[in-house]
Amino acid sequence: MKAEARSKKKIELTEEEEAFVKKLGIKKRKTKKLVKTLRKRPRYVGSTKCNGSCHDPYYKAWKNSPHGKTYQLLKPGQRAEAKKRVNLDPEKDYTSSPLCLRCHTTGYRQSGGFRPAGTKSRKGRDISTRIDPEEPNKEQVGCEMCHSVAGGRHLRAIMKSTRGKFSKSDTEQYGQRWDYENACTRCHTHSKTPFQPEVHEKYKFDFKERVKHVHPVDTYWSEDNQDQKLEHIKERNDEVAISETKPLEIENFIVKKGRLRFQKSSMPYDRKKKTFRYQEE
Repeated sequence: MKAEARSKKKIELTEEEEAFVKKLGIKKRKTKKLVKTLRKRPRYVGSTKCNGSCHDPYYKAWKNSPHGKTYQLLKPGQRAEAKKRVNLDPEKDYTSSPLCLRCHTTGYRQSGGFRPAGTKSRKGRDISTRIDPEEPNKEQVGCEMCHSVAGGRHLRAIMKSTRGKFSKSDTEQYGQRWDYENACTRCHTHSKTPFQPEVHEKYKFDFKERVKHVHPVDTYWSEDNQDQKLEHIKERNDEVAISETKPLEIENFIVKKGRLRFQKSSMPYDRKKKTFRYQEE
């Protein structure tokens, strides 16, 4: 009864929330659900949440791209030559290595992010991420690693409520990032990755060249998903987001006693202040 009473309780919107939903043109019946979600903390939700009736062709393209197969590279026997090149044992299983999981999965060691096999709750319950080979999700480098600061919970809610009719500033204030070249440095050129340019020239990172192969979506359009084309993308391309001119901070971390720990001052999102950290000019 208490739970039922809470669900029916009227939500009082702040002036800021009123202005935001009005700007987005959110229908009254969707307002409560959207506001309740936006009041929660940022959280990773996984690429499967982007699939289905919203971004089906993009999900399929990602699934068949290198980013959709990163977890497999951590298994024994995979990319043996590359591993030997940086003094890694090609026959070792790295699917529980904190250093590797940081860049081969989505949101590792962050709210809602990937949890490796054997992860237990304080009460001893298994809370490891379920892996479905047919439907890759958080165990790969998903959408949120490039498009969000601290997870896509809020972004997904706005996108669904507006059916894609939103501006860059609308989602940026809730954690969408537009500094794509900078976001790639989370992993590709991070100081902690063993695959540095001085090891081999193939590890030199050319963003303009690499981005062409991220998820070539053109071959995945069909009669069933034509209605999922991004109708308002041209309007957003005319807008300049804050992170496009002032890139966000890139997380730094250490691995101590087998546990990855982020340096709080380097996190692009300050959870206490609910603000974003941008790189100093």
